[in-house]
Amino acid sequence: MFEKRRCHFTHIFELFVRYIYVIIVTSVTMAFSVAGNLASDEEFLADVKEASGIVMSGDSFVVVAIIGMLLLMSLLMLLYCVFKWRYTFVSAEENTLIYESGKFIKKRVAIPFEKINTIDMGRNIFERMVGTCRLKVDTGAYSSSQEKNHAEMNLVFSLAEAEEIRGFILGRAELDSRAEEAETGKSVVASKEPKWVIRAGMGDFVLYGLTSSSVWKLFWTLVAGAFFVMEIAQGFVDQAIDATRPYAEQVGRFISETNIVLIILGVVITLLITTLISDIYTVIWAAIRFADFRVAREGRNVIVRYGLLTVKNYTLQVRNIHALIIKQNVFQQMLGRCSVEAVCMGFGDEKTETALLLPIIKTSKLNELLSVILPEYVTEMNVRPRRKAGIYYHIIRKAVVWGAILAGISVVCVYYTDASSLICSLAIMLFAAVVASGILSYRNTMLDWNDNVVSIASGGFKKVIYRIRTDAVQEVQIKADVIKKHFGVGSYYVHFHGPAMNNTSVSRNISDQFFAELSDTVED
Repeated sequence: MFEKRRCHFTHIFELFVRYIYVIIVTSVTMAFSVAGNLASDEEFLADVKEASGIVMSGDSFVVVAIIGMLLLMSLLMLLYCVFKWRYTFVSAEENTLIYESGKFIKKRVAIPFEKINTIDMGRNIFERMVGTCRLKVDTGAYSSSQEKNHAEMNLVFSLAEAEEIRGFILGRAELDSRAEEAETGKSVVASKEPKWVIRAGMGDFVLYGLTSSSVWKLFWTLVAGAFFVMEIAQGFVDQAIDATRPYAEQVGRFISETNIVLIILGVVITLLITTLISDIYTVIWAAIRFADFRVAREGRNVIVRYGLLTVKNYTLQVRNIHALIIKQNVFQQMLGRCSVEAVCMGFGDEKTETALLLPIIKTSKLNELLSVILPEYVTEMNVRPRRKAGIYYHIIRKAVVWGAILAGISVVCVYYTDASSLICSLAIMLFAAVVASGILSYRNTMLDWNDNVVSIASGGFKKVIYRIRTDAVQEVQIKADVIKKHFGVGSYYVHFHGPAMNNTSVSRNISDQFFAELSDTVED
């Protein structure tokens, strides 16, 4: 137990910063609405001049009014933040963390220790400078309107106090989950520095950066390829038209057209420079964001810490981790790398929160690393027999539809534009990308399960694998139209319990013969 305590006084300024946008918008709106009318009133301006002895035009009065309103609103908001900080307390009773706020309208939240799902300790640059830490405690509870509440407690403490409260909560939760230990009166102490079992190095950051700039690389590769195909196609056209001319004359004329060479050279140089800048940026960004990345398994908790400028330090209870998400973009698939995120109740429900477990690792070592921190999710992804109908839905149908669309666009461009070669080249490259995406989608679509984990994979250029805890699966569905039923394929939807309202993983065009067995496994 610990007595009531306030958070660090710098929480006042952080609260104030949150309201700056509201202050500016409100002040400017009010000032313009009031001062605009007064500024056009010459009699009022004359009274101002007489009272203050200052000559002021209408425009000057509006500017002064806006500045004055900003100062007044800022002062009022600062007083409100001080008042809010003054009457916000945190304490602990027998088995409960107490969060109190308000003077006239009081709010008191009682959070049982065993219900706390995650504890997030984050530090931005300002908090590191003043030695404070933001402590967020979340239970993952939903409101009556079915919208996820924010963290039950989100306050700023000194770093020592934050670590003390975190250790106290983890210790109490451990005792409360073991009734026989609680009866012995075992003392609760703050947890010590975890024993880190996984660390990321600079090589991981470089690889993460090089494989994360796939958008720029793919875009410029397509553009460069389109120009290359265009010039080759144009060369063949010229050769066909000038077939009666001497070959040497054609070669000489082609070489003399230096503008074409410059265009190709410019595209290639632009591709290389853009790729280099993109790689350098992503490598530096990854090194700053994931600096000193480390993971530990401490009893029933997984602890993750990383960051250079903004430090993230969150504790996830294993019992509340309901799934793992394994992601691979096209370059990571080629290099056999992946990143791993956790789906955990109470964490990841806000846009800025991602329960990242491993930024980038070798896919072949995934189970080996998981056996250290989350052995509950170690499983082999077995490729179930695929039906040939899946080839039609993943590859052939896409190729036919997109081929028809692109062919139509190309025909129109040939007759009505001067850039027919470029358009046709881009169409060819896009069609090749569609076919490649379909092939990858067919290869990446998989479904597997056992008594502990349901694994479901999908995606083309971006592959996503869900490893879902079997007892967290709420429902399994399969959807298929008449044609798909005839061919014995369908789309599997696995709904599971998670922080968002709709936690669903989908794998399309898989044999429907697995549905009954999968449903029985989940129900058991």
